[in-house]
Amino acid sequence: MGNTFRIIPDEAFGSKAIVRIRDIAAVVHNYKLFKKKADLTNSICGAVLKADVHGLQMKDVAPALYKEGARYFFIEEICEGIALRKILPYDDARIYAMAGLLHGEEAYFKESNIIPCLNSLEQLNRWNSFCGLNGRGSAIIHLDTHMNRLGLLDDEVNILSNEFSSLTSNLMIEFFMSHFYDIKGTDHSNCYRQLDILNRYLEKLPSIPVTFACTDSVILLDNKAFNLDMIRPGIGLVGGAPNMENPVAPDAKHTIEIYAKMSQIKNVKKGETIGYGGSYTAKRDIKLALVHIGYKDGYLRALSELDNHPQGVYMYVDQYRLPIIGKISLGATIVDVTDVPSDILEKYKYAEVVGSNVDIKFLADKAGCYEILAALGRSNIKIADYTLQEFKTLFSDNG
Repeated sequence: MGNTFRIIPDEAFGSKAIVRIRDIAAVVHNYKLFKKKADLTNSICGAVLKADVHGLQMKDVAPALYKEGARYFFIEEICEGIALRKILPYDDARIYAMAGLLHGEEAYFKESNIIPCLNSLEQLNRWNSFCGLNGRGSAIIHLDTHMNRLGLLDDEVNILSNEFSSLTSNLMIEFFMSHFYDIKGTDHSNCYRQLDILNRYLEKLPSIPVTFACTDSVILLDNKAFNLDMIRPGIGLVGGAPNMENPVAPDAKHTIEIYAKMSQIKNVKKGETIGYGGSYTAKRDIKLALVHIGYKDGYLRALSELDNHPQGVYMYVDQYRLPIIGKISLGATIVDVTDVPSDILEKYKYAEVVGSNVDIKFLADKAGCYEILAALGRSNIKIADYTLQEFKTLFSDNG
């Protein structure tokens, strides 16, 4: 038996097949859990809001976090930063674009007061030159501690150390930053190797604040060693974690719920195949149903239950678990409702896809990572979208 099953009235669905409920107060709650960890090391607690806060939406999350006291916000590209600046038009709201200063973006950064995380000497030169002509600017410099992705590697760090004054003559460098590449699991030796590389870089560079720690590192690593001057939780704000067993704290909260309409209840004999490719074979006489959410709606096909690749993924109706069976298709997923009483299927015409009974961390573990949350959180004509407060105001909340 599962946790409480939320009652979703027909009028909440309206003409939509899916209801999404976003709990903004829970995001703030989770931010406060990270801030407690930051405070223990006298570190700033930033907030990573990229990908529209993994579907929780900047328009609701950013003002709530700002009201809570957050002042340092990270997004991906400048277009996200421009959108966030319209939401937070305040001088003390610092907005950093982690994708860096891409070609031709200088004026947009300046106009919207967005701070680039400079990922190469080419970007540093370009921003420094632009600010020389258009007024002094700020930046973060990303140091690549051998992730070999974003940031300055050894040779560029050496050049930066030798020519720091001239390369930054028109800039105020607010932070150095870096990023982990191998943190999940129990072997964190690569994280310590990266820390050694970072410290080697920092010995060559001027003394400037440093931000390294993100959600997983704050949860899994020694905070005294890794928190440094700022932590950057992201997925942890919306209820994510390195895995099911490692939330930021026991009282970390779920922040998103997804419900989808069910139809097409039918009986299938043992030995019959189910779904595309006949890739799942009924192990008994079963009763199945269609849930009207599929990979075009963000319910990733990687979650499919196949004969040769069992996943154990499920949905819920009332207190009954509905195993996924067969390949997830474009707009529908097949579930096994054999053990659900007929009166329950008659009463509820929808299933819980994510919620109190189906933890997003479980789905992320099965799908590989949090692309499941970014996918489910996208705007979609098929989704009726509410904050939890909106839902409670509009509909009787029996959940």
